[in-house]
Amino acid sequence: MTDMEIPGHVVINRRDGRREILLHRSMAIISPERIEIKSARGTIILPLIGLLITAGAVTLLALSSFDLPLWALMTILLVLLFLFPVCVMALIGAIVGSDVIIDSKKGSATWQQGYLGLGIGTKELVPFGKIDHLEVLIEGDQPDRWHENTDDLRQFSLEMVKTSGKRLILSNVPVPAYGQADGMDRTLAVGHAVAALVGTTVTIPDGWEMVEIDTETGQPVEHKRPKRHPKRPTGSEE
Repeated sequence: MTDMEIPGHVVINRRDGRREILLHRSMAIISPERIEIKSARGTIILPLIGLLITAGAVTLLALSSFDLPLWALMTILLVLLFLFPVCVMALIGAIVGSDVIIDSKKGSATWQQGYLGLGIGTKELVPFGKIDHLEVLIEGDQPDRWHENTDDLRQFSLEMVKTSGKRLILSNVPVPAYGQADGMDRTLAVGHAVAALVGTTVTIPDGWEMVEIDTETGQPVEHKRPKRHPKRPTGSEE
């Protein structure tokens, strides 16, 4: 069950009760027994443009009564035969398809495959028992070997490591260097949600540490340590 607290600045509460975390051209949708990492809503734009082109080509053929040169008719028909089914599948995939599904009822994580993100078939099926841990990796934070400067971008990747050592990517979050804390927060929020559902742990790179943040002030929470009173000496005086 994913009952863990997720930082409020990276999560969106949906009307259906699920929580959503925006990633790079994708989003993680979190519910108590299921986590889906799927394409963002903006990915429906290209399929819609393709369908509009298809509709325009059909309209052109209808208005011309197919009175076009043979080469033009063949070209349009070939384009329609390829473009229409691809755009329909991509549109369905962008609306209802998922790239990765972690389901506690099935006890497995599934990577789906398909053209342009359509979830048709299974590319990888990982039972929870074969998951060793999750790991957050960062690219661009180390100085270049030619110039002692770091990159202006940071790429945060969340990977699932199997007991066999094989790595599978769950999500990628590229952010500017000055916004790397937000990139880590989003990646780590998804990682903790998946880890809570699977029953495993998340490791982070060296140089980073877990800090509890007050969501109202944005400042680290300082936990006061209880004061220790000095022990009184015991024993009798001679």
